[in-house]
Amino acid sequence: MWLSQSSLMRPEMPEWLEELFQRLSDNDPKLTSLELTHHRIDDRQARMLAKALKDNTSIQVVILSCFHLVDDGAYALASVLGQNAKIQKIQLRDLRISREAVTFFRYLTHMRQLTEFSLRHCQVCPTSAHLLNVLLQNKNLQEVRLVDTQFLNASLADVCQGLQASTSIRRLYIVNANIGSTVDEVKYLAQLLASNDTLEEMYLSENNMGDQGVIQLAEGLLGNQTLQVLDLRSNGIGAEGALAISAVLPQTRSLKRLSIAMNDICDVGASALAEGLNRNGSILEELDLSENNIGEVGACSLANMLLTNTRLRCLNLAFNRVGSTGAAYFANALEHNDTLLRLSLRRNNIDNLGASMFASKLPTMRGLKELVMVNNPIDQEGSTDLLNGLRRNMEIVYLQVGDSKSHHCVLKEIFHWIRLNQAGRRIFRQSNLPVSVWPQMLGRLASDTDVLYHFLSQKPEILEMC
Repeated sequence: MWLSQSSLMRPEMPEWLEELFQRLSDNDPKLTSLELTHHRIDDRQARMLAKALKDNTSIQVVILSCFHLVDDGAYALASVLGQNAKIQKIQLRDLRISREAVTFFRYLTHMRQLTEFSLRHCQVCPTSAHLLNVLLQNKNLQEVRLVDTQFLNASLADVCQGLQASTSIRRLYIVNANIGSTVDEVKYLAQLLASNDTLEEMYLSENNMGDQGVIQLAEGLLGNQTLQVLDLRSNGIGAEGALAISAVLPQTRSLKRLSIAMNDICDVGASALAEGLNRNGSILEELDLSENNIGEVGACSLANMLLTNTRLRCLNLAFNRVGSTGAAYFANALEHNDTLLRLSLRRNNIDNLGASMFASKLPTMRGLKELVMVNNPIDQEGSTDLLNGLRRNMEIVYLQVGDSKSHHCVLKEIFHWIRLNQAGRRIFRQSNLPVSVWPQMLGRLASDTDVLYHFLSQKPEILEMC
């Protein structure tokens, strides 16, 4: 029997995989990204993939599921990846066996050109954490994502040491990693914040830090001078944690975007944050407090904050039960505040009365550009009031009320006035504009006849100027 042709010696390979191996071997310049996640490869296929990648110089991004890889398959693929000088981004998924994790990390430490590294659904033990520590000190690495990853036996400490020593990492994601199950885990992150001077964005959502963990993290934030974005969504944070963050907001020198969405800070936490935002020194520009049960009392505190705050640009209060009274608080504040640009009041139990009170203030608002009030019990009556207010507001360029077919005509007209504002309707407020401005304006509007007609009907003398 001639075994070289038998399936025993050479099992059948899927056609798509044969084609992929051929393109890799041929160095197809159009193939710059290699993703094998939906199709999980086994050890035999990993060895063939390693062979095809050995001399490849076109692949720059690798996304790989390691679910079926063990021993020699992992070794073959990891060693080839470690020698490739062109790959800039690597994502490893389903790396759940410590032995294989150690194998991959050992070879990836040789990749000095990596700019992004990601782990998903993986386990990190103390041995692999030490190697990951070395990898994180790669001087070209700018983004690290550790998502749905377990850190076994205090291995997070080694990882944080590598992050502390990094002089290049700008963005860090540690998402859904159960951080906070022990007190020390948050302590490592706090130390990282206090000592690292390159980190600009930190995403820690879907962990388990709670109030005590956030208190520790806030202490680390005090010593940080570079962090601009902090994401603490879904971390079991209550009023006490919000109070800790509020206390350090005026003292942070770089933080501009903060998300505490999907926690439970309630009205007490919202009031504390409002106080922190009004202290001298706070430079926060974007705040996401969606799904925090702040209610009318919390809305009142935040609205009062807007009367004096001149830094905040975006405020997300979706899913907070602020009601029509809360909407009225913000409408009154925005009559005087001209720095908040985006406000979301999505699903907040705002009815027609709340829409009407907000609409009555629209003509005198000068700052707000985007307003979201979708998924509230606002029917045609409330939408019509908003439309009437919008007719006399030349600033808002995005307004989302709803998509109900029962008042489709009203929503259509709202969209029409939004288009007019997007086209620059506020120019009519200005007097003594140079004649040269109008031909440029009309030329920009030539493709939108409805908007063009409105401009000419409002200022027919434009035609004489042109």
